[in-house]
Amino acid sequence: MKTVAWKFEKEIPVIFDVDVAVLGGGPGGLGAAVMSAKAGAKTLLIERYSMLGGMASVGEVSPFMPNHYKDGSSFDRPVYTRWVQQMNSYLPEEIRSKIPAGDNAENGLTRTIGKEIAALAAEDLCIEAGVKLLYHHKLCGASVKKGKIDFIVLDSKSGFVAVRAKNFVDCSGDADLAAVSGCEFELGDAEGHCQPMTLCFKLSHVRRELMPNWEAFQKLYKDGQQSGALSCPRENVLYFAHHDEDVIHFNTTRVQGKSAVDGIELSDAEVEARKQLREYIIWLRASVPGFEQAQLHSMGAHIGVRETRRVKGLAYLTREDFVKRSKFPDAISRCNYPIDIHCPTPGKSGTELVHMESSEYYEIPYGCVVAKDISNLTIGGRPISVDHAIHSSMRVMPPACTVGQAAGLAAALSSQRNCSPAKLDGCEVRKKLVEMGAYL
Repeated sequence: MKTVAWKFEKEIPVIFDVDVAVLGGGPGGLGAAVMSAKAGAKTLLIERYSMLGGMASVGEVSPFMPNHYKDGSSFDRPVYTRWVQQMNSYLPEEIRSKIPAGDNAENGLTRTIGKEIAALAAEDLCIEAGVKLLYHHKLCGASVKKGKIDFIVLDSKSGFVAVRAKNFVDCSGDADLAAVSGCEFELGDAEGHCQPMTLCFKLSHVRRELMPNWEAFQKLYKDGQQSGALSCPRENVLYFAHHDEDVIHFNTTRVQGKSAVDGIELSDAEVEARKQLREYIIWLRASVPGFEQAQLHSMGAHIGVRETRRVKGLAYLTREDFVKRSKFPDAISRCNYPIDIHCPTPGKSGTELVHMESSEYYEIPYGCVVAKDISNLTIGGRPISVDHAIHSSMRVMPPACTVGQAAGLAAALSSQRNCSPAKLDGCEVRKKLVEMGAYL
């Protein structure tokens, strides 16, 4: 590739100097910012889009995947469950009356996401906790001195600006801050292939009473693939009901062989996903009962990303820990969502699903959220120190939020004690999480 020389050296304004700066306002960033602020730290949450929620809002992903104990109660407390409660407060009484009290995973309505109310509810939680919100600012770089981030550089309508903080939490989903700061990371499986991306969308004006059952729907889908009407390589069509009776949510496009941390490939993935979406609409209207008058209700503004970088931390979990149901004295999260690997290899299909009983779970130790190479950086959300298999289990939004709240709390405690997150006692962090409502 040809290159050009471009040098940039100028004075830029420091617009914030805080205790804790959280990069990324998705589920992980929400957990991190709220918990940091509630622990008493002056907290800034930086988001490149105009709203919080990440994949739940901008990506239009739905529903929340279940990460619940045998009695149906969520492992992901307190921020995630509070987020869901606040989302439901925006629903009309007719719909709220159908949602049971609590967060039981068996009732899909407790996990259904409306992207607009996900954004509003996340903002509510941050404002309530005292988090300062900074929208429309995107990370450009970081100044690192002696293994510590001095400041980060953001780009906005105002041009380049800087943010200083005692501690930073990378909740970008792709470990963007960790990468530009020089942290070691892994990417994808053993061959470097990441799980495929998916553009989510919803169709309205669907007559559910006419829809075929699951098995018949899959038979029609296979026929559509064989006829050439559908180019999507996914092995089945995945759809969910929504709050509105005539709306069906599809989580079913599949783009393989593209990297979400390569700008050109990410752009190409958006184009490919929307090509598949167009095919789905035409095929559904023509071939699937109940969809004859279906209209495009909404689609993600950003393609759904399952996997990119995973930052090396002070601890590291592998598939064996899932198999052994590993437990740790300094655990900051519990998870029993299955290993869920959508085939990363281009040209192949299939999804590896490895379940565990609802009475079982594994734990994520504190060291998995502490970056080993930067002394004032913790990692929240999905890109923590785990292997490809464990990542496929803990990457879904509820545990990502819980991992984030631990990373945020650690950053706050470190700021208050003038020490690095690595110097904190993980067992003490766990104890403080429990005091603040975590299920550990």
